[in-house]
Amino acid sequence: MKKFKLSVLAMALTTMLGFTSCLDSGEPGPSSATSFLKVRTSMGYTTFEDPSGFQYIPTTTLTTSPTSRLAFLYFEIDTSTLTQESTSADITLLQDPVYLREMNAALSPVPAEEETVALYGIPSNGCAVWGAFEFLIMAPNFNLKKGTTTSNLDSELPNHRLAVYYDSTEEGVANGTLRLHIRYRITNADMTDENWGQDYNVQYGEYVFVDLASIISAYRNNNQNEYPTRLELEYEMYNTNSATSDPDKKTSQTITIEKQYLPDMSETEE
Repeated sequence: MKKFKLSVLAMALTTMLGFTSCLDSGEPGPSSATSFLKVRTSMGYTTFEDPSGFQYIPTTTLTTSPTSRLAFLYFEIDTSTLTQESTSADITLLQDPVYLREMNAALSPVPAEEETVALYGIPSNGCAVWGAFEFLIMAPNFNLKKGTTTSNLDSELPNHRLAVYYDSTEEGVANGTLRLHIRYRITNADMTDENWGQDYNVQYGEYVFVDLASIISAYRNNNQNEYPTRLELEYEMYNTNSATSDPDKKTSQTITIEKQYLPDMSETEE
């Protein structure tokens, strides 16, 4: 089940969150789709919304309560019921929504190298911007503690946290580029033991997101109110079946998102 979910998620992010509107498919009728959508809850009822504001309304009651502001949906939609003026559509969920964990955004320099743990990695296509620089979605891979299974995953996973750092004073950043640093911590790891990392050997991958509001506001304040036209995401990697905070073992990797994959903010700039 988990492998299936991850494969579908990967397909969605590979297309840079590219849920192509079924209105443009030229094939009316029921069709399946995947998308990352914002969660909307009102009076106990949950709907989902894409960056344009279009509403997706499940035809059945959700079996679980929403745990996040952003979710991945795999659903069926009948395009024959839609027109160009439609603002919402009924959908049939083909699996339960996958709610993405929200990580922190920090307007500060990155922590000291020995304070953070290297990720196993992030796929080159494993980061994308949602909406008008609203969210950053990431697909990190890291190692959980030995003995972690589906039965105790919910208790282990909260110990693994990412944060995205933006330092407006950082030097060597090209004009138009927003450089962010992704850092990872394991909150319950006993790093006083030099072999602590060997206890983390269960590889795990998930999709998480960060609210970009504070970062984009700070960037624009320092760049003549302009939006970035290039995004650099730097992170620490240790591509081994264990964990480490040792600066000598970690390598720095950078994922770049070019202008054509970023929101076009030309019509929204003041």
